[in-house]
Amino acid sequence: MDWDELRGLRDAELKRVDVYQGVILYNSLTTRRKNQVAKYRQALLDLPQEYDDPQDALENFPKKPTWMK
Repeated sequence: MDWDELRGLRDAELKRVDVYQGVILYNSLTTRRKNQVAKYRQALLDLPQEYDDPQDALENFPKKPTWMK
């Protein structure tokens, strides 16, 4: 795995997370779930900066909240 592949995986997951950032869906979430979405999204954004090796980053890929599709 290289950085471009990892970023592709991350970017695809960010698109899935961004669905929950839409106003109507976001407003229907509990405060706890809003916080989980924010934390997960930030972990995805931080992933390339947290690791020196793309394989290490992949092995530590953030886990999405279990309630998210």
